[in-house]
Amino acid sequence: MIKKWENETCRLELDLDLFNKRIRIINYEGDVCSFFLDMMEAATEHDIEKIIIFAKKNDTAGLLEHLFEPEGQIDGYYNGHDAAVLVQYLNQNRRNTDDWLAQDDMLRELFLSPAPQEKKLAPFFIRPAESGDAPLLAKLYQDVFPVYPAPVTDPAYVKKTMAEGAVYYLAFDQTKLVAAACADVNQTLKNAEMTDCAVLPSHRGFSLTKRLITALEAELKQAGVFYVFSIARAASLGMNATLYHLSYRYRGRLANNCFIYKSLENMNIWCKNLSRPPEMTSQGGKLSRFGRDCFSK
Repeated sequence: MIKKWENETCRLELDLDLFNKRIRIINYEGDVCSFFLDMMEAATEHDIEKIIIFAKKNDTAGLLEHLFEPEGQIDGYYNGHDAAVLVQYLNQNRRNTDDWLAQDDMLRELFLSPAPQEKKLAPFFIRPAESGDAPLLAKLYQDVFPVYPAPVTDPAYVKKTMAEGAVYYLAFDQTKLVAAACADVNQTLKNAEMTDCAVLPSHRGFSLTKRLITALEAELKQAGVFYVFSIARAASLGMNATLYHLSYRYRGRLANNCFIYKSLENMNIWCKNLSRPPEMTSQGGKLSRFGRDCFSK
């Protein structure tokens, strides 16, 4: 539920996400800390367990003083300027996670892995979605995800996101929809989130997500949207590997971020600047994206 708040020193846009028991401040101008008490009151009223702020650089210190803590960043989120992802937990259980170190190990192995050999491309038909495809998309999401943080199994919701600027690409095996991916475009901030990626179990192993994201990236570049990010299940090697080998950069992990697949899960942040050529990987002794970005600044 998107809400807009305004006072004498700040205007902000927030997502009051009751399903995932979180508040996300997704855009603002002015002194975001001036709304701190209002955030706490809303959290108490709605049984919120976590507050997330996509913070501008100059506001980080003030938010730290209000006991927010960093969990990552999103490159170029604010019209080319990075956003720090700062969070505050209001429930101890929401902060606890047993899988953190195992998920770190998975990423370490991924950063050292070579790019997979491309398989012979099967003859899938890929095209952009139209509003009339909403029921097909909703059925695909219903078949793939037992639980999802947004109501993508509702055709009306899918159609609404299209009307608001989301771009979907679809992959068909003859006439059967077998995979989809979405770019949720924010024209105000000139960024896009790669999201709602789904492939039927029967059609995995054909790099369909990679092909769909590549098609979305081409359309975004044409539209002048160059900063893209994706928030992927930290437990899913496949999705993280797809993003990594498409030259997305790891930017942190959101603990117990949302309900997805079967439960509340940690989510990894990945970012890419489409205006730049792909970075070197760690293959052949070259400097990895992870090492360069995280340790040489």
